[in-house]
Amino acid sequence: MKTQSLLICLLGIMSLTKLASAEDINFGKQTPSANQVIDALTPTEPSPVDADDQNAIGKSRSIDMSVLDATPASHKKKVKKEIHKAVQKANREAALSMEILFGFKSAELTATAKDQLKPVGEAMASEKLQHLDFVVEGHTDAVGSSAYNKVLSEERADAVKRFLVDTFRIDASRIRIVGKGKSDLLDPKNPGSEVNRRVRIIAKK
Repeated sequence: MKTQSLLICLLGIMSLTKLASAEDINFGKQTPSANQVIDALTPTEPSPVDADDQNAIGKSRSIDMSVLDATPASHKKKVKKEIHKAVQKANREAALSMEILFGFKSAELTATAKDQLKPVGEAMASEKLQHLDFVVEGHTDAVGSSAYNKVLSEERADAVKRFLVDTFRIDASRIRIVGKGKSDLLDPKNPGSEVNRRVRIIAKK
């Protein structure tokens, strides 16, 4: 019974972590303004949440805390502490997604892609975001092998980073690249859809 209760709680914590990803601002093919990018990449201010305050934690991220009802009292404090840590981590990050256009099987940015990225660069170089570091994730659709898409996504993320660094004089050490390949599809029901070919930018405090 204890094992089952702990499993339920762990699943609750995992769902909380995934919630942060689900709240990304997705601009799709649209070109946002610099102010929209700043808003999307500004992490929320962490609220003073007590790890023992079940209601405050649940309210801060709308998490269903009923999983704690089935938890032995000896484990509740530990579970609340883990949920509290997950909430605080979510408060330190913000992310956006964009469908950046590349040539077919290419990591070269198109002119349209550069136009899409200009407000992103302006925002990242602004005073409001200058204290943050960033992760640029490259994502592909599911057409082709995992190994091929992994390399292609890394090359595309690197192309975005180089454009931002070279054009807006952003310190390269503030931007880390990650190639996700086809491992995290935005639309898993349509693995070949173009919406999966995207760049995700995460701001970290």
